[in-house]
Amino acid sequence: THCISSAASDVYKRQIQQHLDKIFPALARRILAPFPIWRYLPSKADRELEQSMIAVNAAVDGFITQARTRMAADPGLREHPSNLLEAMIAAADQPDSGIDDRQVAGNVLTMLLAGEDTTANTIAWMIEALWRNPQALARATAEVRSVVSDPLNPTLEEIDSLDYVEACTHETMRLKPVAPQLPLEALRDTVVGDVAVPKGTVVISLLRRDSVSDAFVPQAAQFMPERWLAEGGPGKVANAAKRISMPFGAGPRVCPGRYLAMLEMKMAMA
Repeated sequence: THCISSAASDVYKRQIQQHLDKIFPALARRILAPFPIWRYLPSKADRELEQSMIAVNAAVDGFITQARTRMAADPGLREHPSNLLEAMIAAADQPDSGIDDRQVAGNVLTMLLAGEDTTANTIAWMIEALWRNPQALARATAEVRSVVSDPLNPTLEEIDSLDYVEACTHETMRLKPVAPQLPLEALRDTVVGDVAVPKGTVVISLLRRDSVSDAFVPQAAQFMPERWLAEGGPGKVANAAKRISMPFGAGPRVCPGRYLAMLEMKMAMA
């Protein structure tokens, strides 16, 4: 939404931030609750959460309406969208896309709810990992100083060239994935391996198990960014990264903010 600058958009942004400040603590309470009592005896906080979700959804719908208005006024935005929301709408409007505005809104809401604390959490762990591994910190620092002319105003090309910093990011997420579990719901009866999974069953995938196992990653407990580079030798996991370390998930439900998050983390570390 970086290209949206109208007064209405500013109102939507303030509404979203105001309500996210209520939604995040409420989600944390529910995740840690031993029993879903809110389903039977909703408290005042539960009712406030419901109202906050309604308000955030309304704000997201407002962003989509504004984007469609801009795209109607400037058809060139369909070929060259100026932000992610416009790109999603252009893709959704393609024939037989199977995507409607409700699903676009769902992706926007996912990025709002999952794209702030998660990125900050990974940055924090990366700072800690580099501090504990001075050789890696020295190499990352040298790379930034040789590639980026002004870290406060880097170019996209400079950030793309930070291969070692990116390797540090992948290694941090391998060791400390911000979402080590991924719940999925079966949309139809299916069989995974030799296990029958009826429609509606929730399957919780443990994303961190294999990525920190010596059976799949040599010296798995060690912070070794080199394993993500071609120079990593036998210990590198780069060629099999998508099958071993999947902090953003995989398949058709892969995190829509993956590349934005990588860009943000590399910029912040630079």
